[in-house]
Amino acid sequence: MANFLTRRLGFLGRPFTEAEIDAVIGSMSERVAFKQLALYIAKSYVANALSKCEVKVYDGGEEVHDDLYYRLNVSPNPNQSGSQMLNALVDRLCTDDEALIVPYRKKYLYVADSFALDKQPLRDHVMRSIVVEGKQVRDMRASDVYYFRLNGDSCGNSVKSIIDSLYDDYGKLIGAAIEGFRATRGRKYKLVLENVKIGDAKFNEEYEKVVKKQLEAFMANPNAIYPQFKGYDLQEMKHETAGDSGDIIAMRKEIFDTVAQAYKIPNSMMYGNMTNTNDVVNQFLTFAVDPIASVISDELTRKSFTFQEWESGSKVQVDTKRINHVDIFNVANGIEKLIACGAFSVDMVLAELGYQPLDTEFSAAHFITKNYSRAEDAMNPLLEGGEKQ
Repeated sequence: MANFLTRRLGFLGRPFTEAEIDAVIGSMSERVAFKQLALYIAKSYVANALSKCEVKVYDGGEEVHDDLYYRLNVSPNPNQSGSQMLNALVDRLCTDDEALIVPYRKKYLYVADSFALDKQPLRDHVMRSIVVEGKQVRDMRASDVYYFRLNGDSCGNSVKSIIDSLYDDYGKLIGAAIEGFRATRGRKYKLVLENVKIGDAKFNEEYEKVVKKQLEAFMANPNAIYPQFKGYDLQEMKHETAGDSGDIIAMRKEIFDTVAQAYKIPNSMMYGNMTNTNDVVNQFLTFAVDPIASVISDELTRKSFTFQEWESGSKVQVDTKRINHVDIFNVANGIEKLIACGAFSVDMVLAELGYQPLDTEFSAAHFITKNYSRAEDAMNPLLEGGEKQ
């Protein structure tokens, strides 16, 4: 959808046509179409990126695939997969700067459609008016749910609410620009009549039944004939200035750039014009994705484990390393170095690449080549692998 709309909106700078504007705006108000599109693209980037992540669970420092892992990654509830739930969670976070995951019957996890936070100073907050899949459920204490909060300030303003406020003036300007564009791009005529009395009933009847109908058919049909009656003269009205979509494109760019800054997304991603892909993606992951992943990881960890369990290495971590596409042929040399220096085993490399580990004694072992021996060992000619200097 985003790619389709991108092509239709002429991001490469070509002029708009009235048909294209109507196709994009549809039933939406002209004042909010660009904002909605910009928000959709920004949120989709972040949500789709995080939905690709594996949510890892560690028990006592060891990575495990237990019930919590299954719920977070595979099947949180009967109606969603793990990636779908994570996508919905991130979409809520990007829209409202807060989101709620509700445990149900101690084995299901649901993202709340809406809720109200009742703050209790120096006590456990209470979540009220919780709606899940269109159904309101009982109030719950904050310690019994997963509550995520991002950038909202002390006044409760979310990123979207700030963009909405900023857009008030932009919306009026865009609406005026589109109306002006339509007015200059349309064709208008004037009908010059002779010897017609004002309020002539016979003329009014003739005009409504015959002339007006013929005029509408003539103007709507690209190939039409207009019969010229005696005393009637149809003249096209010329516009003093030609229609120009430059103002619309410039204001659209302002909105897209503003949304990109608010969500910390590189501007080039919003337009789909990425030349230096690696740098753009790294910036996107560092400033837009990783902070949200940290918020999710921290909340899942602190609500799933006690202090003693956390101290022993138990935690939940949203692994963002797999978001970027990896071509194994491009990283083959790097893989060799990781194994040769002993940093990674074969199984660890396979897991990082998204392949199934071999789970053998050989694949789990760490190796180090002679090139990575200690300097003092390399200077000792009696040790195997050392060379005389």
